[in-house]
Amino acid sequence: MYSMYRRRRRQTLLCALCGQEITEGEEYWFCSGSSVCAGCLPDLARRELAPCREIRGREAVR
Repeated sequence: MYSMYRRRRRQTLLCALCGQEITEGEEYWFCSGSSVCAGCLPDLARRELAPCREIRGREAVR
């Protein structure tokens, strides 16, 4: 007989940038609807902060 209280199986959580699995207990960031692993955090930060990027000596005229 099947139990009324079956454990729900968790779906695999994948990093949106590298595609690797984010395992139980592993740190990750959820930003703009995407889950990102610790290894991809610098890339995520670069993408998210791209509109704020400046190059010294070539600053945008505002």
